[in-house]
Amino acid sequence: MPFSILIPAYARPEQLGEALASLARQERLLIGEIIIGDDSPQAYWPKNRQAIADSGLAHLVDYVPSDPPKGTYPNQWFLASRAKFDQLLFLHNDDLLHPGGLRALADACSAETDPRVKLWFGTQQIIDENGAVNESATSHYDNWYGRQGPAAARPAWQWCLTESIPSDAFLVERATYLQYMRGERDGNIGDWAFAVRLANGGNWARFVGQVVSSYRVQTGSVTNSGRGVDSHRSFEFARELQVPPEFEAARADRFYRHMLVVASRYARDGERLNGWRAFFSSHIPWRQRMSIRAARVMVMLSTPRPLWLWAMRYKD
Repeated sequence: MPFSILIPAYARPEQLGEALASLARQERLLIGEIIIGDDSPQAYWPKNRQAIADSGLAHLVDYVPSDPPKGTYPNQWFLASRAKFDQLLFLHNDDLLHPGGLRALADACSAETDPRVKLWFGTQQIIDENGAVNESATSHYDNWYGRQGPAAARPAWQWCLTESIPSDAFLVERATYLQYMRGERDGNIGDWAFAVRLANGGNWARFVGQVVSSYRVQTGSVTNSGRGVDSHRSFEFARELQVPPEFEAARADRFYRHMLVVASRYARDGERLNGWRAFFSSHIPWRQRMSIRAARVMVMLSTPRPLWLWAMRYKD
């Protein structure tokens, strides 16, 4: 069962080399192809090509640099559209697959008997910029994202309630990803948007109950160094997530706790009406509404639109 391994790359040739080294430690028969979509400035292309040449996997690599850059999620969508095999796995160029991680996902996929399951994922260790494991952060993330306990298959909406499905290193049917990958307002939270669309389509996902990959936390990430997380769009997809009535309270408790941030992000993007709706949401406790931060958000929302033109440069 060979897979398409898709690597959206941006700068960081050293970390791309580490990601490829983690793939070189997997069972080679499971890797049908590796497609690298390079969104880096052209100055990084020779170093990224050298990392590929040094990996021992060059014969499996389809390297596609982009000029102009496609952007994070358009790059991922492009890679998925180019994939040849029925199952695909994303591995961001700054993350790592654990030894045996691909085999764990492959075994779960090949043993699957429930046709509703379209995606398989495991636990991620949290590492820093140098690759050192942060045990405390790993434990916190495992708990917060519900990646604990034995292997289990559940409706994707249940995994969405704890945001369990990771941003990469999951195995998914190519046809399923192509069906749900793209949305009009994904912004920079396309992995969450995909998970919600997957859930609303009635699909399931299986947790394999073991560490599959490492997720690298670093200050120079595209999100941290750019516009920041699109929390307002994340909120929109949380609101669209279809859950049984008895789970509405759990969804509200999980996703509606930062409405002032949502309101300010709408204001920054020039969507003041949506911002006011978020500001007056019943989910904002009165103690927050009377805070200094709330006053600042109100000032933002009250600012005449022409003075917000500077913010529009952040729009996708």
